[in-house]
Amino acid sequence: MTKRYDPTATDFNGRYARWVAALDSGTEAELLEATVALPTLNKRVLKKLAAVDRDEPDPTARAQQKRVILLLSEINANTKQRRREREQAEQRRRDRTVRVERRVELPATCARCGTKLKEVKSTGRPRLYCSHACRKAAYEDRRAHRDGAVKVQIVEKLVTEVKERRIEVPHPRSDCINAVLDDDDLMISVIWTLTALVRDRTRKTYDPDQPRFGKLSHHVQALHAAFTERAAAGPL
Repeated sequence: MTKRYDPTATDFNGRYARWVAALDSGTEAELLEATVALPTLNKRVLKKLAAVDRDEPDPTARAQQKRVILLLSEINANTKQRRREREQAEQRRRDRTVRVERRVELPATCARCGTKLKEVKSTGRPRLYCSHACRKAAYEDRRAHRDGAVKVQIVEKLVTEVKERRIEVPHPRSDCINAVLDDDDLMISVIWTLTALVRDRTRKTYDPDQPRFGKLSHHVQALHAAFTERAAAGPL
């Protein structure tokens, strides 16, 4: 069952209030951080917010509608994410399950006279003879040790076993990278997660004296420079 989205648990109100305040202040750095804190604030949502600004003259109603739009975007994203996780877990379970079957053909004809048996069932005690007369005659033959006496024994029926095994399916790292690059929400989520990790003082791997700190800092600066150049160049 999909859990309900709880705005209080995700501090939605605080993040949204911070973003509104950053819009009013016009501080670029604060607006960037506040926007990153709202991972579902993508182009589609921004277009809806712009439509509210254009069509709703009442400031109070406009503010309420914009908040609801952002809240619904997070609720929908949460629902889709949990559904995706549930489907992936189910797929992993199926990948680990191998079904093995042993089949034993049950008699289709009378063991004594060869007449085709009627109403052959796959469960219960199998039929070996077409009639009571054939069964009795076969018994009398075995008892008298006559040549050609028939003795039939069914030792197996249909058996189904389920075994589990772990299947590792390797795939290129580029597949994961492309999946993130193709999804704006995932890219923002990665950036925001990385930002939170760097700010967390308990994460010693992100201390300034660690190699990871220098590498990430260098690449983040390069990314910021690329955005600055792109913004200055303008659209083609």
